[in-house]
Amino acid sequence: MDFRVSREAFLRVLTHVSSIVDSRSTIPILSNIYIKCDNNQIEIRSTDMDISIREFVSTDSSKNGEATVNSRILTDIIRKTKKNSIVKCKLEGNRLIINSDNSVFELNALTADEFPKFVPLEQTNSFELTISQIKRLFNKTKFAISAEETRYYLNGIYFHTITNGPKSTLRCVATDGHRLAKTELDLTNVINISGIILPRKFILQLDRILGDFEGKVKIICTDTQVSLEADNFIIISKLIDGTFPDYEKVIPVSNDKLLQVEAEPFFNAIDRVSTVNQDKTPTVKLQFENNSIKIMATSTDSNKGDEEVAANYAADGLEILFNSKYILDLQDVVEGDTLILELLNQSSPVIVKDPKDTTSLFILMPMRV
Repeated sequence: MDFRVSREAFLRVLTHVSSIVDSRSTIPILSNIYIKCDNNQIEIRSTDMDISIREFVSTDSSKNGEATVNSRILTDIIRKTKKNSIVKCKLEGNRLIINSDNSVFELNALTADEFPKFVPLEQTNSFELTISQIKRLFNKTKFAISAEETRYYLNGIYFHTITNGPKSTLRCVATDGHRLAKTELDLTNVINISGIILPRKFILQLDRILGDFEGKVKIICTDTQVSLEADNFIIISKLIDGTFPDYEKVIPVSNDKLLQVEAEPFFNAIDRVSTVNQDKTPTVKLQFENNSIKIMATSTDSNKGDEEVAANYAADGLEILFNSKYILDLQDVVEGDTLILELLNQSSPVIVKDPKDTTSLFILMPMRV
């Protein structure tokens, strides 16, 4: 194997592919990435046995071949080389020789025969979305994914379709038991996905990678795996093997107290007032009455803060206690200038809607007094 490649192109692919590598793996080969040079193209792969990534980059090669080398070391070497330089790589026996400007490195290379095979999914149940569409679906819901390992079935985004006549609607839902996020996208044809759970790690990897691509992604779903393919890039992930709860039962249908508030002043006030509470679970009390929201916070060491924000609210007075972090997390997913809150009482879930985005809905559970 002998090739020359642009440092920027090489680094971009290495950054993508190395992002899932577990350097602490008890299987040495899984700390490596696979590199194959074939006809002026490099194939680079990695896997942690749950997620696999394969990406291609053009190169100028004089000899084909394949090897695996330590992912972290190779990526760090290329990252620290001079910008806009040309990197030369040559395999000599079990050593990968890397040249860049006046630097020369030699890395131990394990045989490629031991590296897990990459098996693309059959494209029997596939459809296409633009990269901006898939990023939007995940960005609207990923903040509500649970990190609690005991309820592993909540450690991802529930991904399914609803068919209505000649079209399908793709819906993404995430919840950690304290809040819920739901968003959807109308598709132009009928797609049948009965319900799969995309793991959190898979979603986070896509966050890091898709920003470097444009155009469309092909999504392929099976009962046990999902893959996304864009340009010269494919990522395959195992699905979470579990049953996602019936989220429809969590969405209230009788919240009859409506409040509308300007988003930015509301979030800013929550942020300011909650500063006094440095407890493990930061809480704020919201008092709704007389076209206003009074925001109050106290801490275990007697710090206090309060602020009042104007709002359109004409229903009976109501006080609700919330985790302030859960409210502030909505700031990144709200697009419009206003928020609509649908309330019932101090212990019932609150529906949060963004008038500018009618495809999304958010639920906040109050904290117990």
